[in-house]
Formats: sequence, structure tokens, C-alpha cells
Amino acid sequence: MKHYGFQRAEQDLIYKVIAGSRAYGLDLPTSDTDYRGIYMQPNEYMLSTGYAEQVADKTNDIVYYDINRFMSLLQQNNPNIIENLYVPDKCVIHIDDRMMPLYENRDAFLTKKIKYTFGGYAISQIKKARGLNKKIVNPMPKDRLTPLDFCYIFEKEDGYMMKAKQWLRKHNFNQDHIGLSEMPNGVQLYKVYYDWLGEQENDNPRYETLNSQPRYRGIISDDGHEIRHSEIPKGAPLHGFLYYNKDGYSSHCKDHKEYWEWVGNRNPHRYNDNVQNKHNYDGKNLMHCLRMLDMAIEIANGEGVNLVRPNREWLLSVRKGQVAYEEIMELITQKKDDMDAAFDTSPLPDKVDADLVYNILLEIRS
Repeated sequence: MKHYGFQRAEQDLIYKVIAGSRAYGLDLPTSDTDYRGIYMQPNEYMLSTGYAEQVADKTNDIVYYDINRFMSLLQQNNPNIIENLYVPDKCVIHIDDRMMPLYENRDAFLTKKIKYTFGGYAISQIKKARGLNKKIVNPMPKDRLTPLDFCYIFEKEDGYMMKAKQWLRKHNFNQDHIGLSEMPNGVQLYKVYYDWLGEQENDNPRYETLNSQPRYRGIISDDGHEIRHSEIPKGAPLHGFLYYNKDGYSSHCKDHKEYWEWVGNRNPHRYNDNVQNKHNYDGKNLMHCLRMLDMAIEIANGEGVNLVRPNREWLLSVRKGQVAYEEIMELITQKKDDMDAAFDTSPLPDKVDADLVYNILLEIRS
């Protein structure tokens, strides 16, 4: 038995629609066209290892769901799944008669869970927008910083602290000739020593060293990722104390990795839209956040699922970065409070009637 795949799913479709921004009327000329659909697998696939609950094309612009999978997600009030049943008529590409028991009873799947599914999705868009805002406003250089950038030295004689690189420049020291000795009971604290003779030999290969002269290992390892210790001979002159902000370096490495992964994966058209707007936020994320909150409030108030938004032009102005970031955040906070209040008094049921789900699925498959 072959595994059920995308091409076979297209033959077994009972429902196919245009989804996403084009269904909301919030698309731009650069927007992709997304398609969603429902298929019914023949019994030989349903009852074998060839069963596939969901299939997609290579770009994930087209996604199809097996009817059982679709009903399961619908019962959980998954926002994208609910929206697929409420696209405008012009976005419905195909609807089979077998689909009608579900399509005609779609309102019966709206419950108070929507507060958490639509609301949760909206909050996730805020987090994404804030994360992108941080990335745009604070771009990172290609080269990652080293532990040395997170080291600070307290001078024994002068009695004040400065960045290690600044201290090295001040004394014209080479970090390779520094020796560190860990301080007892200190957290990332070290004593600092300097190898004068090693420096002279480095400048003059013919310089003869004394066996008693220390040769230190430097502040950071050869791979540039760790602080390292040196063996310090008794009586070596102490220059000061070093503090290494190890947590700061670990956080920088994580942020650097995330930033450059984002650079590699970002949509160039969408990114250009974001950086060209003067507010430096992801307009698409915040637009959808506002849209989802409005829809959740309407559903809670018994107004149904209105996919095409009446405030389309204003939402597009958010997408294009024409509204202040602070104004949007304040509005989102207010809408979230409104949503909570609407669901507190909503006539919607707490959950979907399980018998209804069974009967609809049985009728479709019959």
C-alpha cells in the first residue's frame, strides 16, 4: 500500500478555498495565494499505514486536511480551521455535496474556547511583532562578540573598573600575555597577571627567556569561546581583578544565533515593507492580532464569523506601518479586556456537542 500523498488528495477533495490575507481582503500585491482544502481518503488508506491526516505542497501554500483531522481541529476551535468555513463565496473554489452537512452546521462549532484559541493566536502575534521590532531596531553584526567583550577589570592601583579591552589599550597590553587565576569563593572572578618577558620575546624572537619567568595563556581560549586559567608562579606581581559576565555572553550568543537564522529565513518583501515604515514593527503580525481580537469579540457577542473586515483600510494602514507602535499596543490591551468581558457574558456553549460531530462525520462518509 502506497502512502497517501498530495496528488491523490487533490483527486479526493470535497472542499477547496482561497485562504489567508486574500480571503480577508487584506492582501498586498506581493502577497502569496494560500489554498486550503478537505479530502476524504478511500477506506483502503484509512485502514492502513498509508493513512495521511494532512498533506501540503513544497512551499506549504497549499494545505489539505483529511476530513477526520479537520473535524478534530474544528472541535478544538482552531482559528485557521474555523476561518476556512467562512471565506467569502468568491474564495470557494470547490464544494462537494458531501461537504454540506458540515458547511450548513458550521455555527454549531463556535464555543467559548474561541477566547483562548483566537485570543491566544492574537497574543502570539504581539510576541512576534515585538521580537521583530527588537531585531529591526537592534541589528547584530555578522561577527559574534567574544568572552573578552564581557570582561571587566578592577585596577588594583587606580581603584576603578573598566572594560577589559579598554584596560588593555590603556596599558598597551596584549591579551595573549595575560594570566588569570580564579579567586576562591568568587563567581567568575579572577586575579590578573601580566607576562612582561613573554611580550618581549614575542617582539624579538632572539630574546632569551629565564626558566623562572612565567608564560601565561591569555584571557580567552584559542577558539575564542571560553575564559582560561594560567599557572601563576609564587611572587608574580598582581595587576588587578577580572569579572567575567558569563551569563551576558551566553545571552549574546543565543540572540546572535536567533538573529542570523531570522535573517536567513525572512521573507525579503515583507522585511522591506517593515524596515521602510518609520515605526519599525511587523505590520502584518499586528494587523492580524487586531483582526483576531475583533473577530473573537464579535463571535462572543453572537455576531458570527465575519472574515472580511469592515475596517479594512485602517488594518492595512497598520500593515503598512502607518500607525504608531505605542498606539497599537494600547489598543490591543483595550481590545483584550473587551474580549474577556464579552466571553464572560457570552451565550456560546462551553464546548462542541460530541454527538453532533459524530453524526455529521457519519453523514459525510455515508
